[in-house]
Amino acid sequence: MNKDYDVIVVGAGHNGMVAATYLAKEGKKVLLVERNAKVGGMTSSGYMIPEAPQHLVTPCAVEIIYLRQTGIIEDLELAKHGLHMIEPDPPYAYLHPDGTSICLFRDAKRTADDIARIHAGDGKAYLKFMDVLNALYEIGSPIMALDQGRPQPKVLMKLIGALIRNRKLKRELEAIASATSDQVACEWFEHPATLAYLTGIAAGAGPIDQDGNAAAYTMISMLHNLGTGKPIGSLQALANALASSFESAGGTIMVNAPVAEIIVEGGETKGIRLEDGRVITSKVVVATCDPRLAYKMVTPGGIERRLMQRMEHAPMARDNGAPFLANVAMSRPLTLKRHQDMRHDDADLGKAVGMIGLVEDVREMFWAARRGEMPKRHALSVTPLSNIEPSQAPEGESIAYIYLATSAVKLREGEWSQELKDAEMKAILAECSEFYDGFDAEIGRFVESPIDRQKRVNITNGCVTHIDFAASRSGLKRPAYGLGGPKPVVPGFFLGGAGIHPGGGVTGLPGKITFERVQRYLKKNP
Repeated sequence: MNKDYDVIVVGAGHNGMVAATYLAKEGKKVLLVERNAKVGGMTSSGYMIPEAPQHLVTPCAVEIIYLRQTGIIEDLELAKHGLHMIEPDPPYAYLHPDGTSICLFRDAKRTADDIARIHAGDGKAYLKFMDVLNALYEIGSPIMALDQGRPQPKVLMKLIGALIRNRKLKRELEAIASATSDQVACEWFEHPATLAYLTGIAAGAGPIDQDGNAAAYTMISMLHNLGTGKPIGSLQALANALASSFESAGGTIMVNAPVAEIIVEGGETKGIRLEDGRVITSKVVVATCDPRLAYKMVTPGGIERRLMQRMEHAPMARDNGAPFLANVAMSRPLTLKRHQDMRHDDADLGKAVGMIGLVEDVREMFWAARRGEMPKRHALSVTPLSNIEPSQAPEGESIAYIYLATSAVKLREGEWSQELKDAEMKAILAECSEFYDGFDAEIGRFVESPIDRQKRVNITNGCVTHIDFAASRSGLKRPAYGLGGPKPVVPGFFLGGAGIHPGGGVTGLPGKITFERVQRYLKKNP
């Protein structure tokens, strides 16, 4: 029977579009279906504040750190399709309550010197720590690009070379790979500001008190080596460039098209049924959405019951914590006078992501989420979007992105009502105003709790990585044992989003790996 398409990709987030575009460029007839009104998923942006219709809201990710190392931008000619970036330096800065600051410059030595102004011992330790993190980054990069479970000689040779070059650091690497990020920070550093700087970054990958979480410090090496890469026009510019590249390769995009069923009959994938009843046929369906949701959309009985249960129990914000964020529009500029005045150099803190919160606040943030409560003090970051890229707000005005790495998904008492969100924002803005000037000129806001995100982009518990990061949920074990790797559980049905290796973040690697898997499958099953 003739099929309508060679491949149907469910979900027009960046991974879905990466997979779809590579396939279309290979001459496949590809349909990309998206439940929302536009492409982007968690890389979308828009004008979402009624009181501030000219302030551009970024409701999830704001930068593309690792994507630039994957070759995807070049392969898909995204610059030709409108993707251009700004590279602030320093991209991040920790703001201490006493007015001092630690800048994470692109230059690691300059960063170490900045730390040494506060604590000489920590400054020296930072360079030694970076030797270990750079080794971890060098070893980890080939692993991230590797399709787990399939021999890839070139990638394996890179990995072997990295292991040989860094063999003298074996004990340190093993210690970081098995420890908590809180423990590692306390082992290497002493000053409260340095500890807050380290744990504040690591918190973005999950609870800082979980074994194996210290591998999150690879992010610091990435920032030193790659910078942040903030797209001009917000991350919607990335989504639009991917969509343009896909369509120029002959692909078809269908928005406002929620999928009701991924059709699996007779042990094979047949296509999809939309909520409006239309059936579109294909021998391959790639689901880049939340993998639990993807499994639930499969025709009942299409996947073995035990595997369905295995996916059902995969951890998605298992510690009851997922990000809480806000975009705040202001009628005047956002400034950081006290900390800027105490700088000794030309570093512009007003364009850096400002990290706020002591190490005790970072710890309490995760503990409070587990209890289903709000913390007394928040650990958070403030990205001054319009300071970095002025087109995101009217001239003389501003918009800031406030991000809390975790907040309670389910509250001990009640639910995430508007009143609770307003109360939480009042406390958050009061803390931000201890550092920044301008929040008292607020004219509107966009606020998203974990449950709001679950509703907006259809991800369980608002878990932005789809599946929690853990050593037991990586490689072939991501999203669960027996569900990862190149072989689909049902012929023609592939997962392709953050729920597979290597996981979340704006890397595009899950999409690229999925393209390679589907390409091999189609060659074997013409």
